Amino acid sequence: MSELIADFYRMRDMNLRRRLPIFAAVLMLVLAVGCTNNKATATANTPSPTPSPTPSPTRTAIWEKYDLTKPTSADVVSKAATDNFKSYTLTIRNTDQEIKVIAQTGVDPTLISWVKDGATYVARRFAYPKLMRPFVNFIAIDQTWLESSYLAEGYAADFAKKSAGNFCGGAPACGGSTTNLWNYSSIQQNNSMVTNKSGMAQTPGHEFFHAIQERLAAPNLAGPTGDKVPNWFWEGPATFVGQETAGVLDFTDYLTVGRPSMIKRYKNGAPINRTANLSEIKANDKIIDPYAIGFAATEFLVAQVGVEKMLNVYVALGQGKTFDLAFKQGTGIELADFYSMFEEVRATLGFAKD
Repeated sequence: MSELIADFYRMRDMNLRRRLPIFAAVLMLVLAVGCTNNKATATANTPSPTPSPTPSPTRTAIWEKYDLTKPTSADVVSKAATDNFKSYTLTIRNTDQEIKVIAQTGVDPTLISWVKDGATYVARRFAYPKLMRPFVNFIAIDQTWLESSYLAEGYAADFAKKSAGNFCGGAPACGGSTTNLWNYSSIQQNNSMVTNKSGMAQTPGHEFFHAIQERLAAPNLAGPTGDKVPNWFWEGPATFVGQETAGVLDFTDYLTVGRPSMIKRYKNGAPINRTANLSEIKANDKIIDPYAIGFAATEFLVAQVGVEKMLNVYVALGQGKTFDLAFKQGTGIELADFYSMFEEVRATLGFAKD
Protein backbone atom coordinates (compact mmCIF):
# COMPACT_ATOMS: atom_id res chain seq x y z
CA MET A 1 0.00 0.00 0.00
CA SER A 2 2.75 2.37 0.89
CA GLU A 3 4.42 1.72 -2.47
CA LEU A 4 1.24 2.62 -4.33
CA ILE A 5 1.03 5.91 -2.45
CA ALA A 6 4.66 6.67 -3.25
CA ASP A 7 4.09 5.99 -6.95
CA PHE A 8 1.11 8.36 -6.95
CA TYR A 9 3.15 11.24 -5.61
CA ARG A 10 6.01 10.53 -8.07
CA MET A 11 3.59 10.66 -11.00
CA ARG A 12 2.02 13.91 -9.74
CA ASP A 13 5.40 15.63 -9.42
CA MET A 14 6.38 14.55 -12.93
CA ASN A 15 3.11 15.93 -14.41
CA LEU A 16 3.57 19.22 -12.59
CA ARG A 17 7.14 19.60 -13.92
CA ARG A 18 5.90 18.97 -17.46
CA ARG A 19 3.13 21.54 -17.17
CA LEU A 20 5.10 24.36 -15.51
CA PRO A 21 6.62 25.68 -18.80
CA ILE A 22 3.17 25.75 -20.34
CA PHE A 23 1.76 27.67 -17.36
CA ALA A 24 4.66 30.14 -17.51
CA ALA A 25 4.17 30.79 -21.23
CA VAL A 26 0.44 31.33 -20.77
CA LEU A 27 1.09 33.70 -17.86
CA MET A 28 3.56 35.79 -19.91
CA LEU A 29 1.09 36.00 -22.79
CA VAL A 30 -1.66 37.22 -20.46
CA LEU A 31 0.63 39.81 -18.95
CA ALA A 32 1.71 41.03 -22.41
CA VAL A 33 -1.85 41.42 -23.57
CA GLY A 34 -2.70 43.30 -20.43
CA CYS A 35 0.18 45.75 -20.92
CA THR A 36 -0.82 46.31 -24.55
CA ASN A 37 -4.40 47.06 -23.52
CA ASN A 38 -3.16 49.43 -20.83
CA LYS A 39 -1.02 51.30 -23.37
CA ALA A 40 -3.90 51.54 -25.82
CA THR A 41 -6.17 52.80 -23.07
CA ALA A 42 -3.58 55.38 -22.01
CA THR A 43 -3.11 56.49 -25.61
CA ALA A 44 -6.83 56.75 -26.11
CA ASN A 45 -7.19 58.82 -22.97
CA THR A 46 -4.28 61.18 -23.84
CA PRO A 47 -5.64 64.36 -25.51
CA SER A 48 -4.17 65.39 -28.88
CA PRO A 49 -1.77 68.35 -28.61
CA THR A 50 -3.30 71.73 -29.49
CA PRO A 51 -1.81 73.03 -32.78
CA SER A 52 0.31 76.17 -32.43
CA PRO A 53 -1.46 79.21 -33.86
CA THR A 54 -0.12 80.46 -37.18
CA PRO A 55 1.91 83.61 -36.45
CA SER A 56 0.61 86.82 -37.94
CA PRO A 57 2.77 88.49 -40.61
CA THR A 58 5.72 90.38 -39.18
CA ARG A 59 7.73 93.25 -40.55
CA THR A 60 10.34 90.73 -41.60
CA ALA A 61 7.65 88.97 -43.60
CA ILE A 62 6.93 92.21 -45.45
CA TRP A 63 10.52 92.36 -46.68
CA GLU A 64 10.38 88.72 -47.72
CA LYS A 65 7.07 89.31 -49.50
CA TYR A 66 8.87 91.51 -52.05
CA ASP A 67 12.22 89.71 -51.93
CA LEU A 68 13.85 92.82 -50.48
CA THR A 69 16.60 93.09 -47.90
CA LYS A 70 16.19 95.38 -44.93
CA PRO A 71 19.06 97.91 -45.11
CA THR A 72 21.44 98.03 -42.18
CA SER A 73 22.97 101.45 -42.86
CA ALA A 74 22.29 104.75 -44.60
CA ASP A 75 25.43 104.23 -46.71
CA VAL A 76 23.97 101.07 -48.23
CA VAL A 77 20.80 102.91 -49.23
CA SER A 78 22.46 106.07 -50.55
CA LYS A 79 24.92 104.03 -52.62
CA ALA A 80 22.19 101.84 -54.12
CA ALA A 81 20.01 104.89 -54.88
CA THR A 82 22.92 106.76 -56.48
CA ASP A 83 23.94 103.73 -58.52
CA ASN A 84 20.35 103.33 -59.76
CA PHE A 85 20.10 107.03 -60.60
CA LYS A 86 23.36 106.99 -62.55
CA SER A 87 22.37 103.80 -64.34
CA TYR A 88 19.04 105.29 -65.42
CA THR A 89 20.55 108.58 -66.57
CA LEU A 90 23.26 106.93 -68.66
CA THR A 91 20.69 106.79 -71.47
CA ILE A 92 19.87 109.99 -73.34
CA ARG A 93 16.19 109.74 -74.23
CA ASN A 94 15.38 113.23 -75.59
CA THR A 95 18.33 114.36 -77.67
CA ASP A 96 16.50 117.24 -79.31
CA GLN A 97 14.87 118.81 -76.25
CA GLU A 98 16.01 122.42 -76.20
CA ILE A 99 16.59 124.18 -72.90
CA LYS A 100 16.80 127.98 -72.82
CA VAL A 101 17.90 130.20 -69.96
CA ILE A 102 16.80 133.85 -69.97
CA ALA A 103 18.56 135.71 -67.16
CA GLN A 104 18.28 139.35 -66.17
CA THR A 105 21.47 141.40 -66.08
CA GLY A 106 23.13 141.10 -62.69
CA VAL A 107 22.38 137.41 -62.08
CA ASP A 108 25.29 135.31 -60.78
CA PRO A 109 26.90 133.50 -63.76
CA THR A 110 27.33 130.38 -61.61
CA LEU A 111 23.58 130.12 -61.16
CA ILE A 112 23.00 130.62 -64.88
CA SER A 113 25.43 127.78 -65.60
CA TRP A 114 23.81 125.52 -63.01
CA VAL A 115 20.33 126.13 -64.40
CA LYS A 116 21.40 125.49 -67.98
CA ASP A 117 23.38 122.33 -67.25
CA GLY A 118 21.12 120.88 -64.56
CA ALA A 119 17.87 121.37 -66.47
CA THR A 120 19.42 120.01 -69.65
CA TYR A 121 20.74 116.91 -67.87
CA VAL A 122 17.30 115.94 -66.54
CA ALA A 123 15.41 117.02 -69.67
CA ARG A 124 17.54 114.85 -71.96
CA ARG A 125 17.67 111.72 -69.80
CA PHE A 126 14.22 111.18 -68.30
CA ALA A 127 11.23 109.66 -70.10
CA TYR A 128 8.16 111.91 -70.45
CA PRO A 129 5.76 113.13 -73.18
CA LYS A 130 7.60 115.24 -75.71
CA LEU A 131 7.47 119.02 -75.37
CA MET A 132 6.32 120.88 -78.43
CA ARG A 133 8.55 123.90 -77.84
CA PRO A 134 11.80 124.87 -76.12
CA PHE A 135 11.62 124.79 -72.34
CA VAL A 136 12.46 128.23 -70.99
CA ASN A 137 14.02 128.96 -67.58
CA PHE A 138 13.76 132.55 -66.38
CA ILE A 139 16.05 134.04 -63.72
CA ALA A 140 14.60 137.41 -62.77
CA ILE A 141 15.41 140.20 -60.37
CA ASP A 142 12.22 142.23 -60.84
CA GLN A 143 8.68 141.48 -61.92
CA THR A 144 8.50 144.06 -64.71
CA TRP A 145 11.43 142.51 -66.54
CA LEU A 146 9.97 139.05 -65.94
CA GLU A 147 6.55 139.85 -67.42
CA SER A 148 8.05 141.39 -70.52
CA SER A 149 10.39 138.41 -70.90
CA TYR A 150 7.50 135.97 -70.74
CA LEU A 151 5.74 137.90 -73.50
CA ALA A 152 8.91 138.04 -75.61
CA GLU A 153 9.18 134.25 -75.44
CA GLY A 154 5.61 133.82 -76.65
CA TYR A 155 3.78 133.07 -73.43
CA ALA A 156 0.19 134.28 -73.11
CA ALA A 157 -0.40 137.70 -71.58
CA ASP A 158 -2.53 136.43 -68.71
CA PHE A 159 0.06 133.77 -67.86
CA ALA A 160 2.88 136.33 -68.00
CA LYS A 161 1.03 138.74 -65.73
CA LYS A 162 0.00 136.10 -63.21
CA SER A 163 3.42 134.42 -63.03
CA ALA A 164 5.31 137.67 -62.73
CA GLY A 165 2.88 138.91 -60.10
CA ASN A 166 3.32 135.77 -57.99
CA PHE A 167 7.11 135.69 -58.49
CA CYS A 168 7.33 132.20 -56.93
CA GLY A 169 5.56 133.47 -53.83
CA GLY A 170 8.89 134.70 -52.51
CA ALA A 171 10.54 131.27 -52.85
CA PRO A 172 13.91 131.10 -54.62
CA ALA A 173 12.55 128.91 -57.44
CA CYS A 174 9.36 127.36 -58.74
CA GLY A 175 8.42 125.10 -61.64
CA GLY A 176 5.74 124.28 -64.15
CA SER A 177 5.11 122.10 -67.17
CA THR A 178 6.43 124.59 -69.75
CA THR A 179 8.71 127.00 -67.87
CA ASN A 180 10.63 127.40 -64.62
CA LEU A 181 11.46 130.53 -62.68
CA TRP A 182 14.17 131.67 -60.25
CA ASN A 183 13.45 134.66 -58.03
CA TYR A 184 16.94 136.11 -57.91
CA SER A 185 15.79 138.99 -55.73
CA SER A 186 14.95 136.50 -52.97
CA ILE A 187 18.19 134.60 -53.61
CA GLN A 188 20.24 137.78 -53.25
CA GLN A 189 18.38 138.93 -50.17
CA ASN A 190 19.11 135.65 -48.37
CA ASN A 191 22.62 135.26 -49.84
CA SER A 192 21.45 131.76 -50.77
CA MET A 193 24.29 131.01 -53.19
CA VAL A 194 26.54 131.07 -50.12
CA THR A 195 24.36 130.19 -47.15
CA ASN A 196 22.37 127.48 -48.91
CA LYS A 197 24.64 126.34 -51.72
CA SER A 198 23.35 122.75 -51.73
CA GLY A 199 19.76 123.95 -51.82
CA MET A 200 20.42 126.24 -54.77
CA ALA A 201 22.55 123.67 -56.61
CA GLN A 202 19.72 121.16 -56.59
CA THR A 203 17.05 123.54 -57.93
CA PRO A 204 17.75 123.08 -61.68
CA GLY A 205 17.15 119.33 -61.63
CA HIS A 206 14.42 119.72 -59.03
CA GLU A 207 12.37 122.23 -61.00
CA PHE A 208 12.61 120.41 -64.31
CA PHE A 209 11.54 117.21 -62.61
CA HIS A 210 8.37 119.03 -61.57
CA ALA A 211 7.70 119.58 -65.27
CA ILE A 212 8.10 115.85 -65.84
CA GLN A 213 5.75 115.04 -62.95
CA GLU A 214 3.08 117.35 -64.33
CA ARG A 215 3.35 115.96 -67.84
CA LEU A 216 3.13 112.37 -66.63
CA ALA A 217 0.57 112.61 -63.83
CA ALA A 218 -1.88 115.33 -64.94
CA PRO A 219 -4.59 115.86 -63.87
CA ASN A 220 -3.64 114.02 -60.66
CA LEU A 221 -1.24 116.58 -59.21
CA ALA A 222 -0.27 117.08 -55.57
CA GLY A 223 -1.59 120.58 -54.84
CA PRO A 224 -1.11 122.36 -51.49
CA THR A 225 -3.15 119.85 -49.49
CA GLY A 226 -1.89 116.67 -51.14
CA ASP A 227 -5.36 115.17 -51.37
CA LYS A 228 -4.73 113.35 -54.65
CA VAL A 229 -0.98 112.85 -54.34
CA PRO A 230 0.81 113.35 -51.02
CA ASN A 231 3.42 116.06 -51.24
CA TRP A 232 6.13 113.79 -49.90
CA PHE A 233 5.88 112.03 -53.28
CA TRP A 234 5.91 115.34 -55.17
CA GLU A 235 8.63 117.38 -53.49
CA GLY A 236 10.60 114.37 -52.26
CA PRO A 237 11.39 112.89 -55.69
CA ALA A 238 12.09 116.36 -57.12
CA THR A 239 14.55 117.02 -54.32
CA PHE A 240 16.19 113.62 -54.75
CA VAL A 241 16.59 114.15 -58.50
CA GLY A 242 17.90 117.67 -57.87
CA GLN A 243 20.49 116.54 -55.34
CA GLU A 244 21.64 113.60 -57.46
CA THR A 245 21.91 115.83 -60.54
CA ALA A 246 23.95 118.38 -58.60
CA GLY A 247 26.25 115.57 -57.52
CA VAL A 248 26.69 114.08 -60.99
CA LEU A 249 27.48 117.51 -62.46
CA ASP A 250 29.85 118.40 -59.59
CA PHE A 251 27.85 121.39 -58.35
CA THR A 252 27.91 119.89 -54.85
CA ASP A 253 28.75 116.43 -53.52
CA TYR A 254 25.71 114.26 -52.88
CA LEU A 255 27.11 112.29 -49.93
CA THR A 256 28.99 115.01 -48.07
CA VAL A 257 26.87 118.09 -48.85
CA GLY A 258 23.52 117.33 -50.46
CA ARG A 259 22.29 114.46 -48.32
CA PRO A 260 23.50 115.99 -45.02
CA SER A 261 21.64 119.20 -45.91
CA MET A 262 18.41 117.20 -46.04
CA ILE A 263 19.06 115.66 -42.62
CA LYS A 264 19.76 119.13 -41.24
CA ARG A 265 16.53 120.47 -42.73
CA TYR A 266 14.62 117.57 -41.19
CA LYS A 267 16.10 118.06 -37.73
CA ASN A 268 15.63 121.84 -37.75
CA GLY A 269 12.09 121.84 -39.12
CA ALA A 270 8.78 121.98 -37.31
CA PRO A 271 8.38 119.20 -34.71
CA ILE A 272 5.33 117.73 -36.47
CA ASN A 273 7.56 116.55 -39.30
CA ARG A 274 9.54 114.42 -36.84
CA THR A 275 6.56 113.00 -34.97
CA ALA A 276 4.32 112.17 -37.91
CA ASN A 277 4.48 109.00 -39.97
CA LEU A 278 5.36 109.37 -43.64
CA SER A 279 1.75 108.51 -44.54
CA GLU A 280 0.66 111.68 -42.73
CA ILE A 281 2.96 114.01 -44.70
CA LYS A 282 0.45 115.12 -47.30
CA ALA A 283 0.34 118.93 -47.25
CA ASN A 284 2.97 121.48 -48.22
CA ASP A 285 1.98 124.47 -46.13
CA LYS A 286 5.18 125.76 -44.47
CA ILE A 287 4.34 123.71 -41.35
CA ILE A 288 4.19 120.27 -42.89
CA ASP A 289 7.50 120.08 -44.78
CA PRO A 290 7.47 117.27 -47.36
CA TYR A 291 10.92 118.03 -48.77
CA ALA A 292 13.34 116.40 -46.33
CA ILE A 293 11.31 113.37 -45.28
CA GLY A 294 10.15 112.99 -48.88
CA PHE A 295 13.77 113.01 -50.00
CA ALA A 296 14.56 110.21 -47.53
CA ALA A 297 11.57 108.14 -48.64
CA THR A 298 12.44 108.62 -52.32
CA GLU A 299 16.09 107.69 -51.82
CA PHE A 300 14.92 104.55 -50.02
CA LEU A 301 12.40 103.75 -52.76
CA VAL A 302 14.87 104.24 -55.61
CA ALA A 303 17.43 102.10 -53.75
CA GLN A 304 14.87 99.29 -53.67
CA VAL A 305 13.16 99.49 -57.09
CA GLY A 306 15.07 101.97 -59.26
CA VAL A 307 14.15 105.23 -61.02
CA GLU A 308 11.95 103.81 -63.78
CA LYS A 309 9.52 102.15 -61.39
CA MET A 310 9.28 105.37 -59.41
CA LEU A 311 8.38 107.21 -62.63
CA ASN A 312 5.78 104.57 -63.43
CA VAL A 313 3.78 105.75 -60.43
CA TYR A 314 3.26 109.10 -62.17
CA VAL A 315 2.32 107.29 -65.37
CA ALA A 316 -0.36 105.37 -63.48
CA LEU A 317 -1.61 108.61 -61.90
CA GLY A 318 -1.96 110.04 -65.39
CA GLN A 319 -4.10 107.02 -66.26
CA GLY A 320 -6.53 108.05 -63.53
CA LYS A 321 -5.42 105.69 -60.77
CA THR A 322 -5.64 106.73 -57.13
CA PHE A 323 -2.29 107.15 -55.42
CA ASP A 324 -2.35 103.81 -53.61
CA LEU A 325 -3.23 101.91 -56.78
CA ALA A 326 -0.73 103.92 -58.84
CA PHE A 327 2.02 103.20 -56.31
CA LYS A 328 1.31 99.46 -56.47
CA GLN A 329 1.12 99.48 -60.27
CA GLY A 330 4.33 101.46 -60.65
CA THR A 331 6.55 99.88 -58.02
CA GLY A 332 5.01 96.47 -57.41
CA ILE A 333 4.80 97.28 -53.69
CA GLU A 334 1.59 97.87 -51.75
CA LEU A 335 1.61 101.44 -50.44
CA ALA A 336 0.80 100.32 -46.90
CA ASP A 337 3.72 97.89 -46.98
CA PHE A 338 6.08 100.59 -48.25
CA TYR A 339 5.01 102.87 -45.40
CA SER A 340 5.66 100.05 -42.90
CA MET A 341 9.11 99.32 -44.31
CA PHE A 342 10.08 103.00 -44.33
CA GLU A 343 8.97 103.54 -40.73
CA GLU A 344 11.07 100.53 -39.76
CA VAL A 345 14.28 101.93 -41.28
CA ARG A 346 13.89 105.72 -41.16
CA ALA A 347 16.07 106.02 -38.06
CA THR A 348 18.80 104.00 -39.79
CA LEU A 349 18.59 106.44 -42.71
CA GLY A 350 19.12 109.42 -40.39
CA PHE A 351 15.49 110.56 -40.19
CA ALA A 352 14.43 109.18 -36.82
CA LYS A 353 11.12 110.13 -35.24
CA ASP A 354 11.11 112.10 -32.00
